[in-house]
Amino acid sequence: MSEREREARSPEDHEGGYVEWFREASPYIHRFRGETFVLVLEGALLQEGRMPALAHDIALLSSFGIRLVLVFGASPQIDATFLSQALPTTRSGGRRITPPEALGPLMESVGRIRFEIEAALSQGTDGTPMAGARIRSVSGNFVIGRPLGVIDGVDFLYTGTVRRIESEAIRHHLDQGDVVLLPPIGFSPTGEIFNILSFEVASRAAVALGASKILLLGKSPEIRNEKGDPLRQMVPSEAKLRDQTSPRPLVDLLEALEQGVPRLHLLDGGQDGALLLELFTRDGIGTLISRDPFEHIRKATLDDLVEILAIIRPLEANGVLVRRPRERIEMELEHFIVTCRDRTVIGCVELIPYPESSMAEMACLAILPEYQGEGRGEQLLAFCRSEAKRRGLARIFVLTTQSSRWFMERGFVKAGPEILPKERRTSYDPDRKSQVLLTEI
Repeated sequence: MSEREREARSPEDHEGGYVEWFREASPYIHRFRGETFVLVLEGALLQEGRMPALAHDIALLSSFGIRLVLVFGASPQIDATFLSQALPTTRSGGRRITPPEALGPLMESVGRIRFEIEAALSQGTDGTPMAGARIRSVSGNFVIGRPLGVIDGVDFLYTGTVRRIESEAIRHHLDQGDVVLLPPIGFSPTGEIFNILSFEVASRAAVALGASKILLLGKSPEIRNEKGDPLRQMVPSEAKLRDQTSPRPLVDLLEALEQGVPRLHLLDGGQDGALLLELFTRDGIGTLISRDPFEHIRKATLDDLVEILAIIRPLEANGVLVRRPRERIEMELEHFIVTCRDRTVIGCVELIPYPESSMAEMACLAILPEYQGEGRGEQLLAFCRSEAKRRGLARIFVLTTQSSRWFMERGFVKAGPEILPKERRTSYDPDRKSQVLLTEI
């Protein structure tokens, strides 16, 4: 939207948009309270000075009662320090080899980033988004490391891997409302320091803490299709296939999903408000990799009743569907099937079996307007076909006044009321002039 268009909007437009967004966000605010999120801030993003703006959104998440662990990367900063001190940078298999003389510059780079993050989280002057936030951040020897060792004949020296996460100590600070910072550093019981990949630290921490999400904020880290467009959701097996050609493999983060973390979000941290848009809107803006499908079809439950009514009532008012009392829908709820997107019902259909006639009726097929035109109706139809076949039924029929063309394009043919099961024929309303369409399974 242009500046002129923004200026032309009335106060009511701004207020309406704000109220609408807040209402959409409210269920997520309630759901996330008390959950643990691990945020991974890539070094390249921090190098661009994004931390002060990110701190505003991190403070807001904390105020909602979300328990936050911040893991940060430092690779480009370490490279820059090495270059300034004429130290060579050697890698093998995508990992930096860390000789003893590199530890000082490495700690200098990591320490500088940590102080910058702590300074950003300390903002709180009047007139800023963080006024009164009072975010306390803590860091320490929460990551116990060990040497990576020799791999394929290469000694990685002071490059390490995670031995364990001091999860109880971290939980203690989270219980106090602190934001915990985890640098890409591990410490050994003998007092040694190891350079560890930030993705590995984040993955191990998320599993140890029982986190519900890992959120990676980087420079366009989303997984993209062949056309270069971001993919909005996928399961880990799909992400693994596409990640094989990624310049920043996500293998460590994907392992966290295999070990119990439900969701991994990949976000462009350069987009203002990316965290809020991803977490508090139904569709988000990044790539979501979820252990279970983000959008799926299932049988309806009583908890879905209000959302089903909200979908079909507008169509009843327009005459597309026959109006049904709430009590009838509640009684027939066992026959409803819903499409859910992030726990929200966005579509429904009723499949009523008539076993004696070896038939089933499809009714109340409806999709929320903002999700139409993307094949969800076909998916519900396919689910109904499969369910009817599973029950040993041979045909599906529908009664429609305005959607006959849609059904005919998908294999239904015109029939007459005489083909209806006897018990359904008695309730057929000839004055409504509904067309009867039939398909074989």
